[in-house]
Amino acid sequence: MRCLIIHNPASGPSSDEIFAFTHALAQGGDEVVMRFIGDGMEPEDAVADVREFDRVVVSGGDGTVSNVLDQMRGCGVPTLVFPSGTACLFFNNIGNAPEAAALAKACRAGRTVKVDMGELFWLDENGNEKRHGFIIIAGSGFDAEIMMKAAPTKNDIGEIAYFLSALATPNPTVAHFTIEHDGIVEELDGICCMAGNTSVIQNDINLFPDCRMNDGMVDIAVIEPVRTVQLLPTVITAALDPAGKVLGRPQFKIIQTKEAKITCTPSLGMQFDGEIISSNSGVFGARALPQCLDLIVDEFSPLGK
Repeated sequence: MRCLIIHNPASGPSSDEIFAFTHALAQGGDEVVMRFIGDGMEPEDAVADVREFDRVVVSGGDGTVSNVLDQMRGCGVPTLVFPSGTACLFFNNIGNAPEAAALAKACRAGRTVKVDMGELFWLDENGNEKRHGFIIIAGSGFDAEIMMKAAPTKNDIGEIAYFLSALATPNPTVAHFTIEHDGIVEELDGICCMAGNTSVIQNDINLFPDCRMNDGMVDIAVIEPVRTVQLLPTVITAALDPAGKVLGRPQFKIIQTKEAKITCTPSLGMQFDGEIISSNSGVFGARALPQCLDLIVDEFSPLGK
């Protein structure tokens, strides 16, 4: 078996676990190639010859995994996501057993499922169209502000950085969102507009009920204009009903669609999978890229059922 491991050594507190995984994976006759993303090796360089391998392992946090998978979409090579970052929400959504030995066993078995990516597209301040794939959530507004404020400390203190960042933003900016989808135009005010490919976050809370990475849809969600403390009812509801099937998500307006175009006035910050977009005009959109990834799953993953 030829296996390519793409690892970001700066991802987070669990980055050394990839070496235990490699030790558990390798057998006589195997060829295991490790490439380290960083200065001199971008994701597009790391995956240039990806089709020459039997398996690919992507090791890092959500931002790293998003960047690498965006370069690999449609390649057809069985791909294992290894959790080495701060939150690793995409790995949690896949649902594989997290131990290095268990992941090595799953990698060798090579059982795959086809899943979607989202694609974010936007106009920069000069009017040029940009794009990037996303695996969890992309958006503009309060969520982007949280990511921006958490960035300097998330590698040191972990997921609590996002909580502290939210507390440091008591009065999120309210914007007007014009959302065009399925021949409909909706006008909504809110503190953020998010697009979800999959949306299970910490504590198994599904931020957007019915959002799945294998349904060929993106979920567009606008949060009502409220102060941070006024989001408490939604937080309580999510704690009582993590799946969101019974109580729903108060203060969220959710639209399921294959593609949407959004105009945000005024223009706010943007992010995808925790990566900050520094320049945007406030015009952006999201679409589904159906079944473009072949992810390796084990018997614990709900995706394989």
